[in-house]
Amino acid sequence: GSKIYIVGGCNCSIEVFDTATLKWTTDEFKLPDVPEVRCDAAAFLLKDTYLVVIGGDDEEATTSASSFIFDSCSNRWSSTPKSVDMLEALICHTAAVLGGKIVVAGGE
Repeated sequence: GSKIYIVGGCNCSIEVFDTATLKWTTDEFKLPDVPEVRCDAAAFLLKDTYLVVIGGDDEEATTSASSFIFDSCSNRWSSTPKSVDMLEALICHTAAVLGGKIVVAGGE
């Protein structure tokens, strides 16, 4: 497609850049509030349906290893089981799907 999706901020806002029109929009998506504030988290798209937010700091600046998944079909966030948590709580990292596996790199 011609769109780049940017996810960020403590409330997981989404901005969309259309490379065909060279314009930004923010009203294309209306996400429900994330179950818990996450700053400096990583986000990635899984199976073209799920937006995964992983790690980051909560409201008390406690770094987390857990994640939330947004299901675009049901328009709902859910928490993942503890077994899905990263081995180490991270902030300022990046994450992607590579070869069918979730890869997390960098961070502190």
